[in-house]
Amino acid sequence: MQNQNTLNYANPNIIRSERERTVSPSLGRVDTGLLAVTLCLVGIGILMVYSAGHVLSARDYGTNYRFLKIQAIACLIGLIGMGIASYVPYTLYQRHSTKLLFLAFGLLILVFTPLGISKSDTDVTRWIGVSPIRFQPVEFAKIALIIHTAHFLAHKPERIKNLFNGVLPNVLIIGLMFGLVVMQPDFGSAALLAVTACCLLFIGGIRIVHTILLAGCGVVLFAVYIYSADYRMKRITDYLEAMQSPDAVSYQLGRSLNALRWGGIQGVGLDDSTAKINKYLPDAHTDFIFSIIGEELGFIGGTLIIILFMIFVWRGMSISRRTENRFGSLFATGLTIIIGLQTFINIGVVTGLLPTKGITLPFISYGGSSLVISLVSVGILLNISRGTLRSSPKTLKP
Repeated sequence: MQNQNTLNYANPNIIRSERERTVSPSLGRVDTGLLAVTLCLVGIGILMVYSAGHVLSARDYGTNYRFLKIQAIACLIGLIGMGIASYVPYTLYQRHSTKLLFLAFGLLILVFTPLGISKSDTDVTRWIGVSPIRFQPVEFAKIALIIHTAHFLAHKPERIKNLFNGVLPNVLIIGLMFGLVVMQPDFGSAALLAVTACCLLFIGGIRIVHTILLAGCGVVLFAVYIYSADYRMKRITDYLEAMQSPDAVSYQLGRSLNALRWGGIQGVGLDDSTAKINKYLPDAHTDFIFSIIGEELGFIGGTLIIILFMIFVWRGMSISRRTENRFGSLFATGLTIIIGLQTFINIGVVTGLLPTKGITLPFISYGGSSLVISLVSVGILLNISRGTLRSSPKTLKP
């Protein structure tokens, strides 16, 4: 007998009509566990952005509080967005999935126009807007792609088993979005959104043979991308050499590992990090903020952060599993996967488990666009949790 909390994503016979949902997705109770762990992570993030960034802020901007103020404003906007999203019926996104996808493509293309904003010291162009207001379109694109993929799998579940009518149209959309993000260049975010969408295709019922075919194509394209630039090859070779000899670690990874080692079990104390001074550890308040957490709060603090993210993923997948609506279930799965995967990649890079690649730690790293979109994503998850049922899904007889 099927467990009442087990959800078969790939079975199109499972009926999840609006009539079956006895709790409105706008009025029911939210998942308080997910909300609590999110607020804990955001609070820790605000504290650590100040601790990791105030030295650099004072040196470059003449005030200790520049990064803190920007992050606090983004946090406020994100919390308001989360509150609003928790009351907007998630089915609204399904009805407008195509429009949201085209909007995402339009925003990504704007990056390459005069509205595109790049870092002053690099050729990286990932933002649009008018200084000082700027936005990173890839953050919105992540949600838009998840919505479109979940809608396709929910609305036409049988088509995903067909290579030409189901798999290839989705792969084309994923590939186009991947290409636009890589051109910025931002391979980390491009890979993140592509892997998340492919995970949804797998959960949604794609055939194993098609999965193997896609994986093979992905490996080939990844190899071509790596071999097309010397600095990319160097990152891979540095990583492989570091795996064989600790003395061969790269510059930034070596300093990241030093910071973690200096922290020991209990840490050197909040705001007492030395790795953040004089740019000893580049990107200390952004991509490598977990190193500062490890130095100041020690192994205990770092482990606590990991546990909080594990609870987040558990609550997110629990919402997905309990949701009777197929789109809502897949939507919740995609949002949970992308935040969990981004966390894994960030901590993996910082600790030397993965090759160095710039990607932020959700809710904690400095970055307004990432924080706002992450909090809105939580709001959507909370809205999905409002309409969950614990009764088993009904199945049509063939």
